[in-house]
Amino acid sequence: MLGRKRRGAELLVLAWLAAPGAAVAAEGDCVDYGSLDGGPGPGLGPGLGPGLGKVKAGAPRVPFVQGASQRKGCPGPDPACRDKAFLVPGDTVILRAAMPGAARSGFVCATYVGQAGAVRSGWLPGAAIARAPDPPVPALRDWSGTWTAPEATLVLRPGKPAGTLAVTGDASYGTLDPDRVRRGAINMGSVEGTMAPAGATLAFTMGDKGTAPYASGASTECSLRLRLLPPFLLAEDNNACGGMNVSFTNVYRRTRPSP
Repeated sequence: MLGRKRRGAELLVLAWLAAPGAAVAAEGDCVDYGSLDGGPGPGLGPGLGPGLGKVKAGAPRVPFVQGASQRKGCPGPDPACRDKAFLVPGDTVILRAAMPGAARSGFVCATYVGQAGAVRSGWLPGAAIARAPDPPVPALRDWSGTWTAPEATLVLRPGKPAGTLAVTGDASYGTLDPDRVRRGAINMGSVEGTMAPAGATLAFTMGDKGTAPYASGASTECSLRLRLLPPFLLAEDNNACGGMNVSFTNVYRRTRPSP
């Protein structure tokens, strides 16, 4: 649960959603859960990518803490650093991998995802968050189903040959803006490919001759990287999967399991 006008926040697609996991922030700021690129190749080892945490029982509210760009001396214990937005015990958050100065300051960079897909990232007191252990390597059935986010849908099914996943998806830009809808100024994009996952990561490029390895794609070809972090599916593309401002980069929830 996210405090401070929660209902309104649930209906907003925040600017962060345009490129979660890819924003550039000044040191001392927490704007997202970080890139899904853990280094050479598509695989991310334990602790190298985003993880999960849960707000511990105790205080009825755990406020977000402002970053360095919002207020001098933050994040820090000064009450003036506290934001009005807060979480409550039991809320699940996506935790960013270690950031410079984060452990020293005693805060963790966390992202909360509302039921309608709205996202809020910011610092939280590390003592208030219980970090979840790394989940086991997912089976194909754990990936399979329909995953949705604001203006984007991904469908994953067991593919051919065995051991692969077939991915299809559609995304748009502007469908949540009544004025753009009225003017017909809607941009669309799509993705399709079949690739075997590497642990909790699946990555590929839509090549001219079919699905190609992620690293082999040109900058003009649509490349997609997925990270399964139940109950979320994190996606990151290279901004070449559709019209202007169309992106699959987002946090998805499974709305329909595979039959």
